[in-house]
Amino acid sequence: MSSAINTRRLTPEDWQLYRRVRLAALKEAPYAFGSTYEGAVDAPERSWRERLADRTCFIAEVDGVVAGTISITASTYSRAADITAMWVDPRFRRQGVGNTLLATALGWARAVGHEQVLLWVTDVNVAAQRLYAQGGFVRTGASQEVRPGELEHEMSLRL
Repeated sequence: MSSAINTRRLTPEDWQLYRRVRLAALKEAPYAFGSTYEGAVDAPERSWRERLADRTCFIAEVDGVVAGTISITASTYSRAADITAMWVDPRFRRQGVGNTLLATALGWARAVGHEQVLLWVTDVNVAAQRLYAQGGFVRTGASQEVRPGELEHEMSLRL
């Protein structure tokens, strides 16, 4: 029998939990992010609180254990939102956590009136590309270098 996946929105008061999960993500999957563990590990409390104030961040929990996270924010484009980060702990991959996090973020975007969601995914993160495509995201054709010699691609979903 599978365990229920619960999601909840983090607030600036959850900064220590967010810090722990974000650092775990950066350490485990450096290929998936533009940020680095080394660049984030010494960030002050104020910075972590501001990140949670400036974006909407959800965590997924399975049996009280954090299984993943997703962050979404208003885009610079009209009526769009940007997924700025997503990560699922390897112990919980292929168990529906990614789908649940994605559905939670998309539900938030719809509820606040966004018409489109955009994200960037690195070329080497094939599993994430597959998850997003299964969720209805399509490549826009835009790409950029995330690190020297490594590309990331923009994907979009109309809500």
